[in-house]
Amino acid sequence: MDHVDALRDEVRELMKVVRLVKQHHHGGDTLAPGVAGMLAAIDRLAGGCHLKELAAACALDQSTTSRAVSAFVADGLVRRVADPHDGRASFLELTDTGRDAMRRTNELYTNLLADALRDWTRADVELLSGLLRRFAESVAAQPAAGRTTTDNRNTDSRKALEATR
Repeated sequence: MDHVDALRDEVRELMKVVRLVKQHHHGGDTLAPGVAGMLAAIDRLAGGCHLKELAAACALDQSTTSRAVSAFVADGLVRRVADPHDGRASFLELTDTGRDAMRRTNELYTNLLADALRDWTRADVELLSGLLRRFAESVAAQPAAGRTTTDNRNTDSRKALEATR
């Protein structure tokens, strides 16, 4: 298990790097990383998505997702569109403002990553990307500690993750 211990330590370091990347968010023209992640999930779930699908894709509970979406709608980043098959439900989709904010945010993070990886080969970047995807999928497939087997949020999250690839 030494190799798993080493990975655990590297994941801690990766989480530190994520915090450092978050510090590059300056507000104004770019979105906070959590907002960008949720808007990216809406965009990946082509044709709009229901709140439940977004919550699963982001591994969040529906109440947290609902509050965030309400803020996104108020900020003009997302709109609710009536579901033609169920008048009580609505789809979420990005507005032009939301897409523009995502474009600016993606440019910031792409440039940041490109600068950090400038000495890496394309093959190494592609290998890391593939391994991180595989790792995320493997972790998402595991039952969370303390969660009962009747709770299917983990399964929903895994399915949503697979659907966005």
